[in-house]
Amino acid sequence: MDIIQVSIVEPDRMRRKWLATCLCREVDFQIVGIGGDCLEACQSSSVAHVDVLIINVDSIAMTRVRTWAAVHVLLLDARVVALTNGVDDGVLETTLGAGVTALHLLDVEPSVLCRAVRNAARGVVDFDPVLIERAKRVVLQPLAGGQVRYGGLTIDLVKHEVTRWGSHIHLTPLEFKVLAYLAGRDGRTVSLKELLVDVWQAPAHRGGTLAQVHNCIKRIRLKIEPDAKHPRYLCCERGWGYYLNDPTNVDKHGSDSSLVAPTETAPLTLIHEN
Repeated sequence: MDIIQVSIVEPDRMRRKWLATCLCREVDFQIVGIGGDCLEACQSSSVAHVDVLIINVDSIAMTRVRTWAAVHVLLLDARVVALTNGVDDGVLETTLGAGVTALHLLDVEPSVLCRAVRNAARGVVDFDPVLIERAKRVVLQPLAGGQVRYGGLTIDLVKHEVTRWGSHIHLTPLEFKVLAYLAGRDGRTVSLKELLVDVWQAPAHRGGTLAQVHNCIKRIRLKIEPDAKHPRYLCCERGWGYYLNDPTNVDKHGSDSSLVAPTETAPLTLIHEN
């Protein structure tokens, strides 16, 4: 059994104890850090391997970009489970913009919390359906003509612009062309050969190679994905091709089992969001 190393950041002593108690009941969790101050907790946890960081994002000035940057620098490989009361619109905006893997209410059920931690460790997005719908209303503007949206990722097919939760993402003309082509397929899986023919206009008999597609996809993922190792927007159907996915489409249980990223058919370094 793989042990999931967890660190907790929660200013309230009683809630901190409750979170630790919930996790300690599970044999596959090990708490390696716990504290009330985000930066101190991350600094102390950075000496140990951390798979999942649980943060109360309401009480720790998480609207500061610097704080999120410190989290990602000090705990480079840790995925974040964010807990919030969902009242502050600014917290929702910056939390989602920071690329958390899970988002739930502070009074989340213990079973849901444990599921979210396990999903986060696997790179699987786990969002509370009410919170994510509210966040989408708060953060995302109504779609203009020529725009398509997959969760927080908005693709403007007229202006050739891409944003994620409102933040601009620079793509090269070729990278945008690939993303726009996939967006035009409405979630359908597109084969590598189809991309070579229609986007590169270079089928195999004219010198086109599958490596061209894989490398371009890798570059796009590094730019649009919060966690490029576990793509949540630009996903792969093993042995077939690629498709665009909306990670905020949650089912009645509050998670989307389809968000497990398929294994790549070719090695892609630094290539699952939550």
